[in-house]
Amino acid sequence: MSAEEKKRLIKLLAKAHIATRATLDEVDLEMPVFTDSGWRIRDIIGHIATWDQETAKSLRAYQEGSEYSIPDLDEEETEYNERAVVEQKKLSTQQILAEWEQAHGELKKAVQEIPEDQFPGDMLYPWGDERGSIATLVEYMIEHAVEHQDEIIKALQESGKG
Repeated sequence: MSAEEKKRLIKLLAKAHIATRATLDEVDLEMPVFTDSGWRIRDIIGHIATWDQETAKSLRAYQEGSEYSIPDLDEEETEYNERAVVEQKKLSTQQILAEWEQAHGELKKAVQEIPEDQFPGDMLYPWGDERGSIATLVEYMIEHAVEHQDEIIKALQESGKG
């Protein structure tokens, strides 16, 4: 992967993050988004942070010549996601936001630090049952963030707050 491709990915990561941050301006992070799971905006932000952290771990492992996947991950990641949300309930909304910002920074830094000779990469993704390029993994994470941002926007619109 060229320096240009790396720049493109980092720019897309930043753009998605900035868009989500703008969505979060002046909203109540305790607002429910999903009635079936009870997830609130803060839970979704924590969820994005968790996956950005896991992706950064996979990228760092790849850079070091090894592989990383989340241990004991169930096939649909449901239990893993729920455990992460339960752990994050101990955090204040400000701590959740700080964790999200930190995780985003870790992910961007992990992409930036991969030497060009290691691109495009055939690496194990953090969910463990898929391999592919660095670019595809980063694009998945961008899509993940955008998808959840859209869910937040929809919930805000439906509540009359968006």
